[in-house]
Formats: sequence, C-alpha cells, structure tokens
Amino acid sequence: MKRNAPRIAALVWLLVVAVAGVYLAGRVHAGLSFRTDLLALLPREEVDPVLQQANETVTRSLARRVVALVGHAGRDEARAAARRLTDDLSATGLIETAGGGFDGDRMKRIGTLYFPHRQGLLSPGDRAALKAGQGEEVAIRALSQAFGFVGLADAGLLRTDPFLLLPSFFTSLPFPLSRLTLDEGMLTVVEGGTTWILVNAVLRRDPFELAAQDAVVGAFDRSVAALRAQTPGVEVKRLGAVFFAHAGASTGMREATILTTLTIVGAVLMIVAVFRRVAPLLHNVLALGVGLGFGMAGSLALFGELHVATLLFGSSLIGVAVDYGLYYSGSLFDPALRTPRERLRSIMPGITLGLVTALSGYASLMLAPMPGLRQIAAFSILGLLATYATVVLWLPLLDRAQPARHGRGMLWAAGRLGAFWDVVLGARHRRTRVALAALVVAAGGSGLFLLRSDDDVRRMQSLSPGLVRQQEEVQRLIGAGTASQFLLVQAPDTETALRREEAVVATLDRLKAEGALAGYQMPAAFVPSAERQRENRALVRDVLEQPLLERQRAQLGLPAPTEPAASSDAPLTLDAALAGETVPFLGELVLAPGLHVVALQGLTRPDAVRAALAGAEGVRLVDPTADFSALLAKYRQRALLLTGLAALLMVPALAWRYGWRGAAGIMGPPVAAVLLTPGLLGLAGQDFSFFHAMALVLVLSIGMDYAVFCAEGGTARRPITILSVFLASLMTQLSFGLLSVSSAFAVHGFGLTMLVGILLAFLMAPLAGRCAPRRAMRTDANASVLM
Repeated sequence: MKRNAPRIAALVWLLVVAVAGVYLAGRVHAGLSFRTDLLALLPREEVDPVLQQANETVTRSLARRVVALVGHAGRDEARAAARRLTDDLSATGLIETAGGGFDGDRMKRIGTLYFPHRQGLLSPGDRAALKAGQGEEVAIRALSQAFGFVGLADAGLLRTDPFLLLPSFFTSLPFPLSRLTLDEGMLTVVEGGTTWILVNAVLRRDPFELAAQDAVVGAFDRSVAALRAQTPGVEVKRLGAVFFAHAGASTGMREATILTTLTIVGAVLMIVAVFRRVAPLLHNVLALGVGLGFGMAGSLALFGELHVATLLFGSSLIGVAVDYGLYYSGSLFDPALRTPRERLRSIMPGITLGLVTALSGYASLMLAPMPGLRQIAAFSILGLLATYATVVLWLPLLDRAQPARHGRGMLWAAGRLGAFWDVVLGARHRRTRVALAALVVAAGGSGLFLLRSDDDVRRMQSLSPGLVRQQEEVQRLIGAGTASQFLLVQAPDTETALRREEAVVATLDRLKAEGALAGYQMPAAFVPSAERQRENRALVRDVLEQPLLERQRAQLGLPAPTEPAASSDAPLTLDAALAGETVPFLGELVLAPGLHVVALQGLTRPDAVRAALAGAEGVRLVDPTADFSALLAKYRQRALLLTGLAALLMVPALAWRYGWRGAAGIMGPPVAAVLLTPGLLGLAGQDFSFFHAMALVLVLSIGMDYAVFCAEGGTARRPITILSVFLASLMTQLSFGLLSVSSAFAVHGFGLTMLVGILLAFLMAPLAGRCAPRRAMRTDANASVLM
C-alpha cells in the first residue's frame, strides 16, 4: 500500500487539476470579466456609512459621465456631427442618456415646473435688492429688458410676470457649464472661429468593466472616424473615466503580456543554458503552468472576476513558484543523488519550510483591507500550493534523468560566494566583508534620511497624456471641471437640508471672492426651502406688487388683468423638481431625503473651506482624493508593522527546526534585506509608498526561503544549494524586477522594491548556511513513501 501511495496521491492531484482546468476553460469560453479600476486596490475600512454612501454615489456619478465636444468651423456641420455622435453612442445600448442640449420639450417641462411658483422664486440679486427696499431698481431693470434693443420678454410673459423675476431666477441658476450658451436646443461655445457642440452621456454600466469599455470606446472611435471621413475638419475632444480606464487597461494588459512573455522566455533560456537538457525545462513549465492555471481558476471561483492587476502581479508568481522546481532540478548536479527518491528527499525540508514562509508572506496580504490585494494574495497562495504539489507528486514520477556531468564552473562560482561569507573558509575575506557590510549599511542608513513618503492616490495610475490634454481643453472650453470634492449636507429631512445649504451661501460666496473656489452648485439654488419661498412671496408682495405693480403695468402698456394670473401659494418641492429629471444636474446633487451634495468647482484651498464651514451644522467638506491618500499613508505604516508581525510568526517554526540561535541566524539575511532596501531606494531618489511597504513582506518571505534552503543544504552540498538559490533568485528578479519598468506607479514601486530586496536577500543568504537543523522533519522520514 505504501508503495502505491505516491501514485494514488499523484492521480488524485491529477483529477483536482483536471477539474480546475475544465472550470477555467468554461470561464474563458463564457468570457472572462476583468476589473480595471485601480481604486479597487485601495484600502477599505469601517467609516461613517453616510459618508461612504455619499463618496460612492458621487464617485460613481462622475465615473459614468461621458463628455465630448464636437467642433467645426461651420455651425451647421458641427451640429450635424454632434447629432451623429449622439446617435452612435445611443445605439450601443450602454447609454442611459445622450445629448447635451435643451430641446423644446425639456424647456417646456422646466417652464411648467417653475412658472406656477414664480412669486416664491427670486435670484440672489433680486432678493438682496428687495430686502434692501430697492424695488424701484428691480422694476426699472424689467423695463429696460422689455424695451431694450433686443427684447428679452414677450407680451405673454410680461402680463404674468411684469417685473421679469422668473427670467432673472433662471439666469442665476448655477449650471456648471458656465461658458456654454443655448443655441436652438444645443449647448454651444464659439472660440477662435470654431463652433463647439456639447455631447453629454451617462453610462448604464460600470466604466471599469473591460467589456463595457471596449463597446463604448470602440463605438466612439468608429463614430469619430466616420465623422472625420464624412466631414473634413471636424474635431472631437473627449472626457470621461471610461476613456482613461480603457487606456489604462490596454496598457496594463499589454504590460502583463510583455512581462509574462519576457519572464517565460528568460526562464526557458536560463534553464536550457544551465541544465543543457529538455527535461528540467518541461518539468518546470509543467509546475508553473499548473500553478498559474490553478491560481487563476481558484481566484475566479472565489471572486467571480479578475482584476487586471492580478494578472500583472500574478505573472510574477513565476519568479516564486519556479523555486521549487529549480531546487529539484538543481539536485541533478549532486552525483550522490542518483534516483528521484533521493533528490526529492534532499529538498523536501527546504521547500516545505520555504513554502510555509512564502505562504505567511502572501497570507499577510490577505489581512490588507484591499479587495485587489486580497485577490492577488489568493491567486499567489493557490498557485504556490499547486506548484508545490506538482513538484512533490509528479516530478519524481516523470524524472528519468541521470546526474549532470557538467556545471563545474557554475558550482565553483557558487562555492566562492559561500566561502566569502564563511567565517573559517573565508577568513582572508574578513576585511572585505566588513568593508562591504559597512558600505551597504552606511548607504542604507543615509538613504533613510533622504527617503520621502508619497501616498498621493493620483499617482497610482499612469494617465494617458493625450487624454489629459483633451480633458483640460474640454474643461477650459465648457468652463467646468470634474473635481470630486464636495460638501455633504446631512439633515433629518429635505426642508432642513435646504435651509442648511442656504445658511452657508454667504460663506461660500466669500470664499469664492477670495479665490478659494471657483463656484458651487447646491439643490437649494434650484429649489429654495419652503421657508425661503414664503419669505420671497412676502417680499414681492410688500416691496413690488403693492407699491409698484399698477405703475409697472401702465409703463409696459399692459391692460388691467380681468382675472389674477395663475399662481400657486404652495411652495415648489424638491421631489417635483426631481421627477422626470426635469432640471438637469439636480439629481446628482440629491443622494437621499435630507442628504444633499454641494458640488465645488475649482477648489484650490480646501483647508480654508473646511475652516470656514467648521461651525456649520450638518455641513462638511468631503475630499475623496485626500481621504484616500491619508488612508494609504495609514496603511503604509500598518504594512511595515505587518512585515514585523510576519517575521515574528516565522520564528516558532524556525526555532523548532534550528533552535533559537539558529532561528536568529536564519532570519538575519532576510531581515537585513528588509531593513536596508528602503534606505537604498531613498538613496536612489525613490519615494516610498504603501506598495513599497507591501513588497517588503514578500522580500521577507522569499528571502527566508533562500536562507532556509541554504541552511538545509549543509556544508557538503553548499555549492549545489547556492547554485539552486541563485537560479531561483534570478527567476524572481526577472519576474518581479520587470515590474519596475511598468508605467503604473504602484506596480513600478512594488517591482523596484522586490528587485533591490531580493538581490540583497540572495547575496546574504549563504550566511544562514552555518545554521544546522537540530530536529528532523517528518518529511525527511516520509519522503521515501512518495516513491
């Protein structure tokens, strides 16, 4: 039974891998769902649920918005092109609303909504004038508008609103598109002889879904290409998260493909060059393929979808998982290990302890409150376990090779590195060792003084320069930005919320005059509180109608009314204004009854705004970008603590195997690599972020893997052990180090930290060779059962 146990175990593992492969093939056939939102990599923690709801709602609203400006020297050509683009976007079925103008139907609905309540609606200027008793000035302004060169009111409007209060109210509404004017139902701006027409759309689906990006951006690009072919000279500028997400996803997928290809090619060339045989290559490709496939299948089963970053970081799993296969293949250079059973037995303690320490490092990523990193951790943990099982259960059954007869030069070089750190054999190198250690410590220590933290979330993703330029141009032309900062107004009910907004208007106007912000939009500007509307009606009655109405009618040549004009004493309600999306942009400012948003534009001094509103009840400034950056800074510190915790968790297993002094000796090299890496990064001018800190967790666990294997190799097999560790570190450097060339700041920082840290961990790993095991592992005794 014991003789057949390894074959039974291998068969069971084959069935598990087959099931995972069938599941993965089915998911691929059905179409994989990828996430591209790098904010999914950001930390999450328990916060005020109201604030979280507001953040998510505002962020989602901004992210789903698509804005385009269609320009041409000819007005008619620009309008026709804008209509064509609108139709093409609507045809995708992914657009809730498309257009950007005010057609006759919408204008009629707006008039129907506001007109019955006109006596309670005053512009800020009219209200201030009436409160100051300046009704005469308001009446004169209406007369000048009525009899001006271009009359702004017809006789029908003057009969019902002789002081033209309603047009004044409309003019004062804070629509965010300040430079655009309404031209026959289309929002338009003319600059430099070019007529620009606004096309505004809202996506039905998440703009960070890869399929939605491809459909929307593809339809947009095809439409623009057709417009340019049909109408030479047409220009189209775009703005929207879906365009940035698509460009970022394309870059990420392209980088993942290139990095994975380079890593695989490098691995193939290295293995063939070192072993001069095809079998070790096939064995390692098999182990890696099973690891990557199993990790992807398991992640899809757990999370339902994959993040592009998971593929990018997952490609680096090759550099870790290949260690186990390379350790096994490296035993071919030991002439004393002639059978697969002996080779497996020689590496089992090392790869088992290495697996435990590597898993502890990846498992620490699971503790990070970040969905993206959890997915990466799950992918890596499942991949490592699958690779380990493949090496242990399958490679001995497939191995038919005889010990290698070449490699003396490589073994000699590996032996020199071991001898350099050996206290006895490397006695003549003592001064060199001391000088080198002092130099590295001095460099690392001085670099710590130069090291700067950078937790700005805006640097996480490399934005397309072309899209950034278009965004800036669109914002300049329309006179509006897409800033995510806003004021959150919280109250027990809608009426109280509107009153609280009205209470901070004076403060916001003062901040606007001081240059702290460029403008703002609040629900109370579109629908005043019921209390404010009652006050307005009283002002109109007392200051305008009673003393001036008869004279105003006479001056306008209006006959005396036979019956009072239709008017409603009931105030206009916010629910009525929100019904049917009659008033544009208003729905984005009302999150729930009593929960409103005051959108801020051109915010340059958030601290001044926060200080000015410190005493305003139920009103607070929300700056998601700054909040996320502060949260990243907090979790950067926690990641460093997590690295220390991971080191402590490794101590018991090492102490059990090597004793307390041996455990300290083995932990020395990887811990030193973790401590020195940040300083060397600082010396190179690299800013330190949360992702640099998270990479240190892996530097610790992978470096511990190298140290353990050096300790398990013993003195007699030291050259073979160091050669195997060198090959493993070279693969890790190739895979993780290539991440440092990524255009994404987070990926670049992660990869660069791994590049420096793993190099240090490898160079110092032979120091652990002096720590001999004091207790046998069960795998030593049971390894023979596997064959």
